[in-house]
Amino acid sequence: MSHTARDPETSPALPASCGGSAQRADHAPEDGRDSVVPSLAQRLGVRLGPATTFATTEHFNLQTARSTTVSEANGRASIYLAALSSNLIALAFIGQMSRLGAAFYAFALILLPVLGFIGLVTFLRLVQSSIEDIAYAHRIARLRDLYLRLSPELEPYVLAVRGSRAAAPGERLAPSAWQLTLTTAGMVAVVNSVVVAAVAGLALAAAGVDPLGLPLAFAAVVGAGALALHQRHHRRARDAYTPEGIDRAAIFVPPSPQADTA
Repeated sequence: MSHTARDPETSPALPASCGGSAQRADHAPEDGRDSVVPSLAQRLGVRLGPATTFATTEHFNLQTARSTTVSEANGRASIYLAALSSNLIALAFIGQMSRLGAAFYAFALILLPVLGFIGLVTFLRLVQSSIEDIAYAHRIARLRDLYLRLSPELEPYVLAVRGSRAAAPGERLAPSAWQLTLTTAGMVAVVNSVVVAAVAGLALAAAGVDPLGLPLAFAAVVGAGALALHQRHHRRARDAYTPEGIDRAAIFVPPSPQADTA
């Protein structure tokens, strides 16, 4: 009796269980399709170890390259400022001995243009170094994205920007002119513009242009123009930056003679 009493109760449960299993079977293909897509680590398989070793080695090399770039930029800026200070000290001694006579103007018009050339090439190289540093940082960011694809559980601890982000209203993604001035290249641009202005003013003063306000005004105009040209080159180099262009410049392959003859 107990068995026959339980049969009517359990018999309706069978279709329900079958229906439940059927319902789960209906959803099974969807879950199966979601789990079919393998992760990057699964696709690499036995190559995961060598790929991870390569990525970490490349990361270390890029970090070393960034450190070398910063060291070179600091060294070049230091050399330029040391040359500037020594030239100014020499001009001070000459001006004191010649009582700001013809010898002072002669030495100043010889030394300051050379100093301006050193400042120009220093500025150009500092701009290149800053662009190279951006390229290295871009490559490191791509490696960080690879780390997160291999181990998604590291996402709370590793910062990686994926994809391109458009600028929000009122937001500037590119650095402003003032921000460029705050860089080492911007500092050298300002100092070198003052040197160029000093050369222009001393040239007019040596030519006997009076009163003193005219050489000063001319020097101010020339210095402002030189600074504008420096900043214009800096902005154009920043806007023309592409990681591929940096890679082609860093890994230069000369054309073969067959290509030249063809």
